[in-house]
Amino acid sequence: MKRVIYIAIFALATLSVGNVQAQSFGDLLKGLSGLFGSTTTQQAEEKPVYPTEKEVLGTWIYTEPQIVYEGNDALASLAISTLKGQIPGLAQKFGVVPGQDYVTIKKSKILAVSAGKKANATYTYIPSAGKAIITGEHNGKKIIVTGYATIKDGQVTVLFDANELIAILSQTKAYKENSTLQMMASVIQSYPGIKVGATARRK
Repeated sequence: MKRVIYIAIFALATLSVGNVQAQSFGDLLKGLSGLFGSTTTQQAEEKPVYPTEKEVLGTWIYTEPQIVYEGNDALASLAISTLKGQIPGLAQKFGVVPGQDYVTIKKSKILAVSAGKKANATYTYIPSAGKAIITGEHNGKKIIVTGYATIKDGQVTVLFDANELIAILSQTKAYKENSTLQMMASVIQSYPGIKVGATARRK
C-alpha cells in the first residue's frame, strides 16, 4: 500500500519538472487554459467489465502501474497521457518490479509481496460495481481505501482515487517535510478524477 501511494505522488511530481518557473502544475494548466479557451472534451469510453468474485481470487503478478484521468479538462488529460510513459521507470525506482511483485487474494484476505516485503489486508468486494473496500495498516494506523477493478484480456486493473491516497500520505512525516508532495496534493485537488493503481496478470 505504501509503495503505491509514493509511486503515485512521485509520478505526479514529474509533471512540473519541465517548467520550474511555474509556481505549480496547476498554475501552468490554468495559464494554458486562458490561451486556448475552453478545455473541455468528451471521448467515447469503452464499457468496463468487472471481474466476478471468483475471478479476483488467486495470485496476481504485477505487470505495470496505471494512472488515468476521468475528468473533462483537455489539458489535464494531455498531461496525464504524457506521464503514462514515464511511470514504469518511476515505479522501478521504488522497487516495484514487473513480473516479481505479486498479490495473493483469498476470500476476504489479501497478501501483497513487494521487494521481498509482505503486507496483509482484508477486503470486501462488490462484483456488480467492481468495487473493493480494502482495510489494512499504514504506519501503525488502520486505513481503509476503495479500489475499482476491471478485467480485460485476462488481466485485472485496480485503480484508487488519488485524493484518497493523498489523505493517507498527508499523515506521514515524509509528506509534512516535503513541499513538492504538498504542491502535488494541491494539483490533485484542483483536478479531481485522477486515479492511480496497477495492472496484473494471473500467475
